[in-house]
Amino acid sequence: MAENTTGLSTIDVRDAMSATGNGAYSSLKSGTMLEKARLYNAMSNPDHKVGDFINQTIVVKDVYVEAIELTDDDTGDTQIAPRVVLIDTNGKAYQAVSRGVFNALTRLIQTFGEPTWEDGLPLRVRQISLGKNQMLTLEVDVEAL
Repeated sequence: MAENTTGLSTIDVRDAMSATGNGAYSSLKSGTMLEKARLYNAMSNPDHKVGDFINQTIVVKDVYVEAIELTDDDTGDTQIAPRVVLIDTNGKAYQAVSRGVFNALTRLIQTFGEPTWEDGLPLRVRQISLGKNQMLTLEVDVEAL
């Protein structure tokens, strides 16, 4: 893992889902005190939930991903899940604990390269059905490019 100037280790986003559950990825690379404060606030207290923006477009500039441990209330079993924070061009943060958003993000990075996406990448939040379940995902809003 390489250390970037924000003090967070930069790793492949897939590594954030490693068995250790301690992985984190941040696309924010600069290290002024203001930028570090914005990253901390986005990580700790996002402004919005991604699920509140279904069928709306978020113009994403940066991302933060971490692996978190969730406990099933019924069984007590734990599993590792991705927590994704999307940061828009205005610095607002949108959080989702969602494999669908995480998988979409990894494909976006494969296609568009790693953020920071300076002009922002317009991403429309979608909710799709998977049998009896629902899943959030992201698609590029080509009309907003």
